[in-house]
Amino acid sequence: MEWGAAVKRTVFTILIFSLLVGIPLMIADALQKNQSPFRVPERFAQLMVDLSTGDRTDELLLERNLEAPTAVELFIQSDSNRLKEVKLVSTGEILGLDGNTLDFQVERLTDTQATAATVLLAPGKYALYLTSHKQEGKLVIGYQETAADTKEFERLAKIHHGELDNPPAGYWEVYSADLNGLQVQEEIIYTLSLGSSQTIGISVYTSARQGTVSVDIVGSGSNWLGVVSTEHRICDQMELTLPPGEYQIKLTSQDADGQLYLYLKGYEEVR
Repeated sequence: MEWGAAVKRTVFTILIFSLLVGIPLMIADALQKNQSPFRVPERFAQLMVDLSTGDRTDELLLERNLEAPTAVELFIQSDSNRLKEVKLVSTGEILGLDGNTLDFQVERLTDTQATAATVLLAPGKYALYLTSHKQEGKLVIGYQETAADTKEFERLAKIHHGELDNPPAGYWEVYSADLNGLQVQEEIIYTLSLGSSQTIGISVYTSARQGTVSVDIVGSGSNWLGVVSTEHRICDQMELTLPPGEYQIKLTSQDADGQLYLYLKGYEEVR
């Protein structure tokens, strides 16, 4: 994924992935005052682990109880080069995923690099676990919890359970397909032709649970790859501020089941 355009994600954007992100944190002043390699935004609660104290196997780092549907945002950094595994486990559903576990493979991520994800959790407990070898360095995890709107959670829960035709208000369907028997590789399913800079809302849902499914957005200078897949099935209200140019939305489907729906907002040709 290349972040060549501004991206806004609401608390209901279920882009569940780990990625290296160059996040503009406005840290020029902080760099002069604080030589710490970590740049966790102030809005996050934080926990820090000294990795030099010993080996760890699924060591419990944090356990929280959620009384209502909640968006949980994670921001993970480390100044150690060796691989570490951070695992989120929820007793309730993680919307957009099969199962109740999400794994993060973390190496050295400092300054403006981080592993980040936002997940929407049903009521219940969630916990963070760490597996790592003894090594010099630290791991820092920022987490933030935001109560989810009840109606929005109900809408996304329907999508999670296979009722895909439930777009957010203001979005229009531009593509849908039955993936059973569909064998395509990076097939263009929609093209955005922008004569001026525009903010486009994109929602993509799939109910595929087998085979290979990927939706990519490809532009001349910016790409967003794997927006949805069989592992991460919901991308909701992703807002991209795009410069003028042509952007192709491509579908790859191999031996998949289920359906796929694509909705857009803010693009005049949708109407």
